[in-house]
Amino acid sequence: MNPKKQHAKLLKLQTKAETCLSRKEAQKIIRKADKANLKLSS
Repeated sequence: MNPKKQHAKLLKLQTKAETCLSRKEAQKIIRKADKANLKLSS
């Protein structure tokens, strides 16, 4: 994957995480962030 795209996705998820209110939503964001990090590290 394109590293720039994954960094942008992580930044977008970070801003969503700062404003999220529910635990369920936070867990969903964490899963997406973990997936983006995995793509960056490989």
